Amino acid sequence: MAPHRAKGAKGRQRRNGHHTHSTGFRIENHLARYAPATNGILRGVSTDPDDTTGASPAAAITERLVPLLDATHQVWSSPQERRRLRAFGFRPALENNVLKREWHGVQVRVGPDALRVVGSDHEELAWRPDAGLTVDGGSFEATPQGIALADAVNGLIQSYERWIEAREGREERLGRGHWSAADRRQVNALAETRRLQRLLAGGNTGRTRRG
Repeated sequence: MAPHRAKGAKGRQRRNGHHTHSTGFRIENHLARYAPATNGILRGVSTDPDDTTGASPAAAITERLVPLLDATHQVWSSPQERRRLRAFGFRPALENNVLKREWHGVQVRVGPDALRVVGSDHEELAWRPDAGLTVDGGSFEATPQGIALADAVNGLIQSYERWIEAREGREERLGRGHWSAADRRQVNALAETRRLQRLLAGGNTGRTRRG
């Protein structure tokens, strides 16, 4: 008799000796986790994390961006992470328990209720656990402005994760508990930013790439 295979083992990936979260595995089963504006984009997206065939640029980007921002917001809004964020250059904002950081022409604000990215033209990309991913209150669209905001916050997360790894080591970076509420497996935030960076470069509609 074949040994019983542990439930949930299907679909796991292993990279560099660590299980990593793949944003496509369970997205469709957890659409109710996100707001209607986000749901409409995610429906019909392939559950294969490396297959974006047939998906619109907005759908492909959103499939990666939603779990990344969800997990990042949970870590960044935790009391134990504030010390690291302050050392990285975040400063207190006027709002209670909100930290802010200027980054490549945008302002990123993180607090208990939201992770917000505000551009120079005041366009805002936001992640809120109770409202999902929005741009100026509506669905994310792969416009030059939407891609620029997504690229800015992705670049900040990537640089922050690299800084943590250089400062504290890879094991400490991975052990800080990046979990997406849509899928309770761990998110390797640095790896996810690299995947998203490739998608954003493919959705580039004429903006200048970050150096």
